[in-house]
Amino acid sequence: MAEITSPSLTATLCDHEHRAWSALCTSGAALLPLLSPNPVMIFPGGVVLTATSTPSLQGSLKEGTFTPWESYTLSHDESVPVGDSSGIVWYKVEAKRQGVVFKAVCSSVWTREEQTWKMVSHQQTLID
Repeated sequence: MAEITSPSLTATLCDHEHRAWSALCTSGAALLPLLSPNPVMIFPGGVVLTATSTPSLQGSLKEGTFTPWESYTLSHDESVPVGDSSGIVWYKVEAKRQGVVFKAVCSSVWTREEQTWKMVSHQQTLID
């Protein structure tokens, strides 16, 4: 029977998730190099941002209205391969911004493009 989760893939994808969250502690624009050309992000409240949405994901990240996170912690991470060069990782996050604590279960899809991993999709579900 094939292995459902992959410790090696989990380590790789979690490293990239840490890079993404660290980027968001700097600025929204810092995340852009980690994204695929046409990413999809789904946020609490029914907000869906893509390269072609209004506002676009890229525009939202570049605007001065983006407030960087102050800190974050990821836990309970696992992954599943999706083909030979992609995978989905899910985890819990607790992050803080402007004194407000944000807790969610997140999932991201990453794909390897010419030896570089890029985020294709990211989704957040709020938890208590």
